[in-house]
Amino acid sequence: MGKRANLGLPKQYFKIEEKMIIEYTLENISEVDSVDNIVLVSNPGFIETANELRKKFQKITAVTEGGKTRNESLYRGFLKVPKEEKKVLVHDAVRPFTPKWVFERIVGALEEKDVVTTINPITGNLIELENGRVHKIHDRSKYAMGEAPTGYRYEVLKKTLESAVSGRYLNEIPHDILLAMKAGFDVHTLLCNCFNLKITFKEDIHIARALIKILEEGT
Repeated sequence: MGKRANLGLPKQYFKIEEKMIIEYTLENISEVDSVDNIVLVSNPGFIETANELRKKFQKITAVTEGGKTRNESLYRGFLKVPKEEKKVLVHDAVRPFTPKWVFERIVGALEEKDVVTTINPITGNLIELENGRVHKIHDRSKYAMGEAPTGYRYEVLKKTLESAVSGRYLNEIPHDILLAMKAGFDVHTLLCNCFNLKITFKEDIHIARALIKILEEGT
């Protein structure tokens, strides 16, 4: 829904210049050689727009409506993934600048690992609050910012989601990598250490607009 951006519509469908944010993201992913097919999971109110995007991007092989939570949307998307696939990447529609090498490296890492998620270092102080006051400052070297994409071996994601559905906790746990850990899988990390903006707030639109302009001008 993208409520924090307060744009009046899901932020992935907000236009920057002549394109929607999701179009920039799809263009970026479509250029990743190791990505063969894309399942687009959409806000139900914008399913017609999603189907129009399918006509534009050849790698989109299926479109489906999302659920009431992130994990339910992932589950619905996974049902559209062909059973012969070996690896699945889960990405955010509002991350249009993720470096292509991140996708490639995660795909490669899945040869040996079950789950690999993208992280970035925390650059500021990690402050624990108590009643609106600073309670403690933690050693930031022990923590990281969780980002996207996350990669799964197909059978691992299948077991992860099936366990969550049968255990009735699919919508009770906030993130898919926690579902994987609950299902007994180790979640490994790829340190991005790079610019991987997730457009969350209205101010992020201005950052994205400036960067898109720079990239399009080739400077």
